[in-house]
Amino acid sequence: MDLTKSFPRSPRATLMGLPMLPRTIDKARASIDGTLGEYVFGEKSSFDMALLDFLAVKPDVFREGVRASVDDAAVESWVKANARTFTPDEAAVFARVFTNDGDDDADRARFQERRAKLPAHVQPRVTGWVDLLDVAEDRIA
Repeated sequence: MDLTKSFPRSPRATLMGLPMLPRTIDKARASIDGTLGEYVFGEKSSFDMALLDFLAVKPDVFREGVRASVDDAAVESWVKANARTFTPDEAAVFARVFTNDGDDDADRARFQERRAKLPAHVQPRVTGWVDLLDVAEDRIA
């Protein structure tokens, strides 16, 4: 995955019911290949860490799991064998919280401030922080 030439998948893309997992896989692959470009992986990314904390997996361990996996199906098998066990309901709660507009009043205020700077026709489609990434990467225009 060369993130100097393309975007990682949307943070809304899911695998195992988890948003951000496909994007974090893309970023881990780019980290392995030395092609992260302007992106960051692991501890430098609060989005990656939200996912990795949910999975109870350290960034370096996750990267090595991705390195050993040829595709998303193999990463899914690796996660099932190496991350904490979670239920579909727990994944749904993670997804709902992850895609929201913030965890506290200050977070929500920062989000609303950034959302207000977007073109008026885009604002209604931007409901959470993940949407701001999709705007920046031309998935929401």
